[in-house]
Amino acid sequence: MIVDSHTHILPLEITKNISKYSKTDSTLNELFNPRTKTSTAEALIDSMDERGIEISVVMGMGWTDHSLNQYVNDYLLESATKYPERLIPVTGIIASGESKGVYEAERCVQKGAKGIGEIHTTNQGIDLGEYSLMKPFMQLVDSKNLPVVIHCSEPVGHKYSGKGITYPDTVEKFVSNFPESEIVLAHWGGGLPFYLLMPEVDNAFSNVYFDTAATNLLYDPRIFQVVEKICGPQKILFGSDYPLVNPNVILKQIDRAGFDPLTKRQIKSLTALKLFG
Repeated sequence: MIVDSHTHILPLEITKNISKYSKTDSTLNELFNPRTKTSTAEALIDSMDERGIEISVVMGMGWTDHSLNQYVNDYLLESATKYPERLIPVTGIIASGESKGVYEAERCVQKGAKGIGEIHTTNQGIDLGEYSLMKPFMQLVDSKNLPVVIHCSEPVGHKYSGKGITYPDTVEKFVSNFPESEIVLAHWGGGLPFYLLMPEVDNAFSNVYFDTAATNLLYDPRIFQVVEKICGPQKILFGSDYPLVNPNVILKQIDRAGFDPLTKRQIKSLTALKLFG
């Protein structure tokens, strides 16, 4: 079995009218234009069938407009209801300190969300490390034993749309604020696995996992062997960042890493199934 733990889909109405919706949401404006690759649930299912992927986690993004966030969240939940054996919904939040942000998260969890994310706070103007802002969301997911997915940024290297400034120091503060929570750090945590060689960081990150989304755009493929040696395959989740990245590209990187069958199975499905059910 293969589980893609990091994909994004949008309603057809948005994909056909990117320019219109970009006027109301700064994240959409930064990440998307009429030429950007987008996907509906149906297109994702077709892609999964072509590539032998049984399940995909479909998640939100760091939207800045509450109405757009709710619109996309509803689409994620409806798509998962339509394809219950194929899609797992993880819904977006806006942690602005307003009650409607918490209400939306509660509403989505009640309707079947299996986590919250991808939390991308840069465009939202939010400090992920601010305990009081994140506390109500973390209390919610902890009460339901659900994970959160955090977009992470590399503090060095090339710039790209959506990179943000959620650097390892900010993420480390967030994780330390909520040590009992299950947290998935997207895009290899912006390089955080290497800091697990520090005992105090390793101890604090006992409930932290790393996904492989967009590996081919960020790192040399050797990162698979390096991180597996540091933290073990049980801490790594295959994720593509579809439709930005063709899932086959990263699946081939995993297959070429020299892992034994059990290690590959752990990365490709077991860790994700443990977290997202």
